[in-house]
Amino acid sequence: MDFGTEPGPRMGRVIRGRSPATSISYHESGSHLFVASEEDSVLRVVDCLREADLAGGKPHWPNMIKMQNHGIRIVRSTHHGHCILFSPGTNADGVPSGRRTDVVYYHSVHDNKILREFGGHTGSINGICISPVNDTFLSSSVDGTVRLWDCGKGGNSLAELRLPPEFVDATTLAAFDSTGLVFGITAAMPGGDGYVSLHVHLYDARNYTVGPFAEMKTTRQDIEAKIRIGGTSPERAYALSRAEWTSMEFNESGKQILVGTVGGVALTLDGYEGTVHHSYQAETAVGHNTTGASSKALPMAACFTRDGLSVMCGNDDGTISCYQADTGLLVRKIRGHPDRVGAIAANPKYKQFASACTNTAVWIW
Repeated sequence: MDFGTEPGPRMGRVIRGRSPATSISYHESGSHLFVASEEDSVLRVVDCLREADLAGGKPHWPNMIKMQNHGIRIVRSTHHGHCILFSPGTNADGVPSGRRTDVVYYHSVHDNKILREFGGHTGSINGICISPVNDTFLSSSVDGTVRLWDCGKGGNSLAELRLPPEFVDATTLAAFDSTGLVFGITAAMPGGDGYVSLHVHLYDARNYTVGPFAEMKTTRQDIEAKIRIGGTSPERAYALSRAEWTSMEFNESGKQILVGTVGGVALTLDGYEGTVHHSYQAETAVGHNTTGASSKALPMAACFTRDGLSVMCGNDDGTISCYQADTGLLVRKIRGHPDRVGAIAANPKYKQFASACTNTAVWIW
């Protein structure tokens, strides 16, 4: 997507909500979008293509599914058009209320039934990523482990990947690349002054039992230096460089890795060496604290476009910043949301993307 050309994207549809979206995910066909809202335990299904739906008619999907029994925080589409993977959420007060947050469920949207349960983690799930080529998926947890599963099989995981002992209590992230042949696991190594460095281990998805075939290290000093290039004060750059990583994504070519943080900054890393290419800071709303990392510890929404040429970042002031992935230059600022953009995703098939605050917007060219 070239955000530098006019007239640029326009808002094709707005789906009203009552609470902020915590996760959104396109189906691989690009025809529909799943939107999770943890606060009110609701899953919304958006038909992105049908003219009747875009015009306000009734879609062929149930457009809102209540998930009160389990809650929902993270949602990921699967290769099956009617099924999703999701991790449970807490209630409106942030209390689990007996719900298990350490499991992943395979859920049928068509008849609102849970088909399988994947349990084994001992801490809350913080990420789910399905392989682009088969029904295996990765789950990462605050327990410091990553597990590999098969959607078609219940019971035990195919593999449990633990980081070396020096990574104790480190929150992990995991993601497949676009080919499904490689997946990466990342975590921070504790040190004397907070987390000293962040490591990305790359695995062969067909031979993961032998361990990682490559390890990349990104230092806090490298991150801080990139942040300061944009004119950020040394104090704020120091704070942002130490913000916890909360998301991980490969671009289409696998040459770059995009990570988001709770500090209001996203980073693109070299997919082969782990060095920092560019940093992207979130625009803050009036009155928002900008002296350090976010006091609310909210993850920054960021994603690559399908072609990997651009990076889109959600801002606290309701705007979306669009950058060139190779240069890091801001080429467009998109306005339309009334509040913080907490989730963003690119359509895998069409010239379209979606963003969400309380409302979910579908943007088209």
